[in-house]
Amino acid sequence: MVIPIFQNRELARRLNINLARWKRWSREFLPPDPLAGIQSGYARQYYFDDAFRVYLGGFLVSHLHLAVPEARQVLADLTPWMKTEGFCFDLRGQLKNGTGTPACEILLQKTPAGFAYRVRQRLDRRLKEPGPPEIWEEQWKEGAIGTASPQPPLTEADAWCKTIRISALLNEFRKLVRNSGQA
Repeated sequence: MVIPIFQNRELARRLNINLARWKRWSREFLPPDPLAGIQSGYARQYYFDDAFRVYLGGFLVSHLHLAVPEARQVLADLTPWMKTEGFCFDLRGQLKNGTGTPACEILLQKTPAGFAYRVRQRLDRRLKEPGPPEIWEEQWKEGAIGTASPQPPLTEADAWCKTIRISALLNEFRKLVRNSGQA
């Protein structure tokens, strides 16, 4: 079994991210690497899960404009849910939930106590009317992440609500990493 392992320079090139930025995100969103210190002479190595964690953390900072501590909190809150739902990789770099990910998005809202999360997953999508414009019918399910108490549904019109299209982000990451030379 071949286990794909990546290094900083390779991931930054494949993901089209500045190398210094990738290294900074890596230091912010992963625990220290015991082998690859700044002066050790060894480069940090990443499995798919670690690389995606850095990529997702970088997305939270650069695209959703969260502060680094806030992005760390979001990652800490979402990681158990992502593992349970199969939004993670096995050692060979395959998604644990099968061949692909259904359309899934996470709405996050800043609250006085931290963050509130709602997940929306598309269950079904059918073409209702083919004529221009095409009309699609979709069914979604929605629920809370990380809380037992019911919360009101969040919408992007709420005071502070951001959307993480987690399945699209995961598929984009896989495509960029795999299409650049490693299967």
